Amino acid sequence: MPLTAADVRTTKFSTTRMRSGYHMDEVDAFLDVIESELAQLADELQGKRDAEALLRTQVDQLQSRLSAAEERLAATAVLPASPAAPVEASEPQPPADISALVAGDPEAMTVLAIAERTADEIVHYAQVRADRIRAAVRGMLAEQLAMVDREQAG
Repeated sequence: MPLTAADVRTTKFSTTRMRSGYHMDEVDAFLDVIESELAQLADELQGKRDAEALLRTQVDQLQSRLSAAEERLAATAVLPASPAAPVEASEPQPPADISALVAGDPEAMTVLAIAERTADEIVHYAQVRADRIRAAVRGMLAEQLAMVDREQAG
């Protein structure tokens, strides 16, 4: 039976007939109940604190991993001017070293244009996917932080 503050406040002990004061067995029994409840609450509180520390560690690790992933993505991302813009149908201008290799060969220029369009589409898809992953991880982190905050408040 969980002990409440009202239980402590309303508990009445009977007096003894031989001397003034309370019946010692009743007082000792009630103090045993209080001791047991306080020990249980202290154990539960420590368990909650341990769980909170674990969750905070996991949140910190996830945030570090997210930051590292964002840095890697930023370092490797080569985006078109507007990620939402469709890939242009006109032939893109190849870099000078590739242009020299395919200059004068219309078939090679076509293959190069297709390859560049495909690369742009892949980069765009990767950026969209990375944004979704980032949003999902941020959502999970927010949920975990909210859970930690609720446990602290509760």
